[in-house]
Amino acid sequence: MRYRILLDLDNQLFTAVDVNNSNRFGNGTTIEKAIENLKQAA
Repeated sequence: MRYRILLDLDNQLFTAVDVNNSNRFGNGTTIEKAIENLKQAA
């Protein structure tokens, strides 16, 4: 799975977004948690 990482500086929240489907994403307080949540959404 390929993904991109975004950081919301206001909320200090990372978002991992599937590059093939932007409707699939995961949020987390760390990059690792965001990726884990993205994989669970798959």
